[in-house]
Amino acid sequence: MKQLLDKLLRAHPLIRFAADTADVYFSRKVGRAAAELAYFLILTFFPIMICVSAFVNELHLDLTRLLEQAGPFLPEGVLAIFRDYLTYIDTNQSAAMLFSGALLTILFASAAVRGLMTFMQELYGRATFRGLWQFAASILFAVLLLVTIYLSLAVVVTGNWFFHMLGQALNLEGLTERFSAWQSVKYLLLLGMVFLFILLLYRFAAPLDKPRPPVVPGALGASAALAAASMIFSALMSNSARYSLVYGSLASVIIMLVWLYLCGNILIMGNVVNYVLFSRRRERRGA
Repeated sequence: MKQLLDKLLRAHPLIRFAADTADVYFSRKVGRAAAELAYFLILTFFPIMICVSAFVNELHLDLTRLLEQAGPFLPEGVLAIFRDYLTYIDTNQSAAMLFSGALLTILFASAAVRGLMTFMQELYGRATFRGLWQFAASILFAVLLLVTIYLSLAVVVTGNWFFHMLGQALNLEGLTERFSAWQSVKYLLLLGMVFLFILLLYRFAAPLDKPRPPVVPGALGASAALAAASMIFSALMSNSARYSLVYGSLASVIIMLVWLYLCGNILIMGNVVNYVLFSRRRERRGA
């Protein structure tokens, strides 16, 4: 009876896909890999804040407005840490601190990328890069992460600068005024930048042998899931005040850890989706 029920459930393509994805999640210990990724992300968090503070000063951005723009996507506890830490750094900013922040960001972020590459190697049974090449690729994506953060700040906060620059390049006067819905469009542009970063990360982490596994479905799903999960998690934390009674002064740190662990799971699950699609494609070719 159990085998018959399992056969009936897996007969539908969507149910079979969900079952295969869940099987990979538990059998390949995705939760453990997500915890490792969250560990390196928490180490990257504070050095990135030093770089973000420098970006804010370089772009002449209003810190209060920046945090308001990030409100829908970040939990209140994380925003509180952002606010306190950025305020402290802003009053103690120096060239040595910026250099240290950039160096530590590249160091810890590259470690997170190498962890993701190692998981992909275990998942597919073949490596993308080895040794020095893996280290060089992880450094490249750590630098790309800083560039993505810089451009994201510019897109979210500076308003119509993109259409103004585009209008000057194409000699189209009044282009900014025609796009009065920029306040909504800019979030789509931000989502597109996140999608492009994740897409490149998945492509470089995927095995280089033939045939190449797909990366677009997982990258698209991961970028959308990151935005949706962050908004839902932020709303839940905003409407609940009980967690502060449990964790006290550590509540903000606990919230940030849970949020980073959630983001780590989503990033890795994007790769799992690509792997399941790749495996099913090989099964069809074999049949």
